[in-house]
Amino acid sequence: MEDACNKIAAAGTTAHGKCIQDQSDFSSYKVFCYVDLAICTVKAIKIAWQNRTNYDGIIVAGFSDVGVDAMKELLEIPVLGIAESSYHLAALLGHRFSVLTGTSKWTPPKHDYVKALGVEGKVASFRSYTEWDTNDSFGELKQRLINVAKTCIEKDGAEVIVLGGGPLVGYGKLIEAELGIPVIDPTLATFKLMESLIDLAILTARLDAGKFLFQSWAILMARFLTTGPGLTMWNN
Repeated sequence: MEDACNKIAAAGTTAHGKCIQDQSDFSSYKVFCYVDLAICTVKAIKIAWQNRTNYDGIIVAGFSDVGVDAMKELLEIPVLGIAESSYHLAALLGHRFSVLTGTSKWTPPKHDYVKALGVEGKVASFRSYTEWDTNDSFGELKQRLINVAKTCIEKDGAEVIVLGGGPLVGYGKLIEAELGIPVIDPTLATFKLMESLIDLAILTARLDAGKFLFQSWAILMARFLTTGPGLTMWNN
């Protein structure tokens, strides 16, 4: 993902990737339940806080947008999730859009998320392209994505397709050429959106009444994320 973003980066912009490290009993690559989501959220917020002064913006490049809202409260730089960005962009490009997901096991929270974002009425469907039980080659996965996307178009009435995963970077334009409708690569789309926010000096909105609360929570979280015992439980 890092290399793909740097290939389309504007002059003077560099993307750096920071990953949540896998453990023997947990992988951030497969977020299938609320427990996985909670673990990833804490870890992602910690990474964001520790790097808050090193970058002009932070993108959460996992399609569950773990910790995005908390990061927006804590940080004084733009924060975007690839899911929220892709959903809003898709809503601009067509009447209804479908999302290709890695597994049907984690679809219900995505329904809740599009409702929270206010784009529920624009969603044609969520369809799984795999259940994580295959090891497809690049070409095989491309064809699998195309087949499911065609079902979204023919049966669900989708006018835009969203690839529901950061690791699918690079497939968007290839699939778009086959389908003839817009296909959103969430990582690349969000990266270019982030560049625009930085260029325009646009930050997350904060009400004046919430400034003191924000500052107090920032101090609290700084202490928690640096030394808090709540993180040690995951370091087996």
